[in-house]
Amino acid sequence: MRAAMKSLLALALAAAAVLCAQASFASTAANTAIVNRAVLSYNGGLTAESSVTVKVDLVPALPNVTITTGVAAYQGPDTPGISDTVTVTSSANGPATYAVTPSVTGSSNTTGASVTGGTSVVLGATITAGTGSTTSIVVPAPIGGAISADSEVNGIAVNDIIVFTVNSHTYTPKVTSTQYNAGSNTFTINWANTEAIPAGDILGAGVQVGERQQVNLTAKPGTISTLGLDITTTVKADVTAPGFPTNSATTAPANKWTSTPPTITFQKYSRNVTAPVAGTGTAHYNTSVEGNTGAGSLPYYTGGVTGKPGDTIEYVIEASNSGASTFDLTSCAISDYVPTTYVTDPQAAYTGSRQIFYIDTNGVTSTMTAGAAGVYQASYVAGNSPNLVVNVGVNANATTPGTIPIGKGVTVAYQVKIK
Repeated sequence: MRAAMKSLLALALAAAAVLCAQASFASTAANTAIVNRAVLSYNGGLTAESSVTVKVDLVPALPNVTITTGVAAYQGPDTPGISDTVTVTSSANGPATYAVTPSVTGSSNTTGASVTGGTSVVLGATITAGTGSTTSIVVPAPIGGAISADSEVNGIAVNDIIVFTVNSHTYTPKVTSTQYNAGSNTFTINWANTEAIPAGDILGAGVQVGERQQVNLTAKPGTISTLGLDITTTVKADVTAPGFPTNSATTAPANKWTSTPPTITFQKYSRNVTAPVAGTGTAHYNTSVEGNTGAGSLPYYTGGVTGKPGDTIEYVIEASNSGASTFDLTSCAISDYVPTTYVTDPQAAYTGSRQIFYIDTNGVTSTMTAGAAGVYQASYVAGNSPNLVVNVGVNANATTPGTIPIGKGVTVAYQVKIK
């Protein structure tokens, strides 16, 4: 009877131990083995034993997530990309695989903004199981895990960054080694003396320790809507794990691409080819045009030019992408209104009996026919307003305006007669 009572008492204590462990397992590392042993004593010194092992499960917990943003100068569609960094820190009691999925949740002054770089990361985590030191912590050895020196412990391995908080102080040391302690079935996780924590912050049992990893994203600006106005994009990163709550981190402030208004030089000049006169403003010369008129080196003026009926007036229009511009000028066309009430249509005054003299972005000269819209690079339709349109720049043609690159310019010239 006495032996039976001892057996019942031992089993009751074992059951109480199991219930206690279950009540506090949220403060115990996942994959920890809780071993309970019952002993029966009989015949004055003989014993019988029976034990059970309970494995502690992973407790889903919201990871800690932050995300960085940046600023850059817009240079063109999707250029440059801004590097955003998502930092994910486990707050669970064991390892889990987290998917980081980025998306653009808002943008301004752009179309086609995007973000790339999502991936999955495995983050280790554990709960301390004893008193550590200024350069170490003690944690349970996982069931079935390797026990050799520098073995991975609940997903935490050498060179991982771990994070823990004690006395409101957060530390992020880099693991240098792990060591198995056979007597207590624990591991000691070590870091360098250069990252030693104060003696007052040495960790005891029951403190959560999570791995931290970073995922790099690339935010792209898309295509700017209005030159001279800044672009902004807001990037969100959804961090998920099977059975875990979702955590989202949104940029604050948003990524920004600054946009400087282009420095455009655009000026129209004129001169009287038949009877040269001095106009107002500084005399301007364009030898490439002058050499094709037969009139010699005659200056152009921004105003003050006079003429009589029958005199030939030559107009020169110069456009350049200069100064502080940081991007090309696209979809470039020069349009003009020829006042045919007072002057003739553009004259066939240039080589090949063509109406337009053109200097492209590389300084190469040519002449063009001014004809039907969509048929010629230079169109002249008397009834339209404007009636003269020239598609200019790189890759310009009859149907497509061209590009004036940074530091380049174009010139258009034509002649009329005063009626």
